[in-house]
Amino acid sequence: MATLSYLEVLALSGDCFMGGLLSVNEMGLPTEFLYSEPIRPSKLQLSLYGTTLGKYLMVDVVGKGLVEASQARGVPVLVGHSELLSLATRVKRPFCRVTATSQRPLGEVGEIREKSPEEFAAQLDETHSPYMVNIFDRANFAVDQHLPVLVDCAGRFDLLEPLERVKRSLEVVRHGDE
Repeated sequence: MATLSYLEVLALSGDCFMGGLLSVNEMGLPTEFLYSEPIRPSKLQLSLYGTTLGKYLMVDVVGKGLVEASQARGVPVLVGHSELLSLATRVKRPFCRVTATSQRPLGEVGEIREKSPEEFAAQLDETHSPYMVNIFDRANFAVDQHLPVLVDCAGRFDLLEPLERVKRSLEVVRHGDE
C-alpha cells in the first residue's frame, strides 16, 4: 500500500515559522496530520544565527520535529521548499520536491530523464506532463525504490494537491474558523 507524507513550513511575519506534515494513503486520504505552533526566535538567536536563522528554524526545528514525530515511517516525504531537502541528512526518510512542468510527455509511465544526479523529469501518470523531481541525493532517495510509490499515487490522485491542503490547514490552525 503506497503512502506519502507532505511537509510544508511557512515563513510568517517577523522571522516566525510554522509547519505541517500530512500523511495520506494510496487514495490521497489523510491518515495523519501534525503541525507546529508558530516558532519565534529570541533576540539572542537572531543575533547568534544571523542570516542562517531562517533555514535553521525551517529545517532543524520545525521540519525535523514534525518528521520525527510522524508515525509514517520510511515513506517518501514531498516537501514544499527545496531548503527542506537537506532534512535527508538529519532524518531517515526519503525526501523529494515534486513540481509540475509543461513539457511534452516522456513516453511510458515511470520513465525518467535525468537533468543532474539530484534533478530529473519523471512521467508519473498517463494524463499529465512529466513532473520535475528534486532530491537531496541518491543515497536518500533511491529512484528504483521510491519512484514507483510516486507513480502509484499519481495514478490515483493529484500528487501536488495535498501540499495545498497542508497550507490551508495551517491557515485554519493559525486563524481558527473565522
